Amino acid sequence: MMLTATLPNSTPSPAWAPALALLAVLMAAPFFVSNYIVYLLSLTCVFALVGMGLNLLVGLSGQISLGHAGFFAIGAYATGLLTQKAGVPFLLSLLLGACIATFIGAVAALPALRLKNLYLAIATLGLGTVIQKSLFEWQSMTGGGAGLELAPATIGPFSLKAASALYFTILAITALGFCCARNLIHGRTGRAMRMLRDSEIAAGTIGINVAATKVLAFAISAFYAAIAGGLYAYLLRYINPEGFNTGLSISFLSMIVIGGLGAVPGPFLGAAFYVALPELFRGIKDAPGLVFGATLILVMVFLPQGLWSVVAKVRSRSWRA
Repeated sequence: MMLTATLPNSTPSPAWAPALALLAVLMAAPFFVSNYIVYLLSLTCVFALVGMGLNLLVGLSGQISLGHAGFFAIGAYATGLLTQKAGVPFLLSLLLGACIATFIGAVAALPALRLKNLYLAIATLGLGTVIQKSLFEWQSMTGGGAGLELAPATIGPFSLKAASALYFTILAITALGFCCARNLIHGRTGRAMRMLRDSEIAAGTIGINVAATKVLAFAISAFYAAIAGGLYAYLLRYINPEGFNTGLSISFLSMIVIGGLGAVPGPFLGAAFYVALPELFRGIKDAPGLVFGATLILVMVFLPQGLWSVVAKVRSRSWRA
């Protein structure tokens, strides 16, 4: 599932095979499964996008955030309002909403220049709460507690009302986000973030701009969350401030921990687990929450590198064989 560079003769290396196979399965899925399964796959991709950005921030640069539901909400409401009330095209609204969240994310990074660990987590938690309450109180624009209902998105003359049409759009954006995240992680910026995570003093000693790297990590992470939020808004076609609470931020963080902090495919595994779990225990009261919490404890104790570490070991042994 992890992608590597192609050889000069354009022959795919073995590491491409799992990713290409997964992409092929996901592209074919709408032709063989129900619309509800397509919805679940779309939701998984949306949460995976959030996880990619949060993984860059937490897993790569070591900055903890408990306020990503706020950036997710900004993307959702900005995209919905720009499209619904201002008549801005859907994709442009998605990008503008992400830019707004990116700016706020960069500003939110300023406390990170002085705060660490638990103190930074509390600060970002407060930011997420402020964003949620602001959306709730701004009733004339957001609808407040009544929420905001959205018409189906369109791209030019094409409507995304059909579940499969919106799914392919979400899948394409998720694939693009994956490629960008992978390139960043394995590039110079990713190396600077890893050095920042390991030791800020050592990072500064070798010439890395610690402040700029922290701000960049927060900004990129907010961008990913906002893009996902915009897609989420049109996947549900109804948004309410109550849905963007602290519990959602904690869920986002749990996803990347379960999937594997710092691993490129980790957010996919974590998002898939988070979406699939309620379906497995549907009808059993409180079972999904209990199982998810128990799984998180077990992963932290026995698989500190997440579910991806198991996949990586199995893959490595199969290649050696």
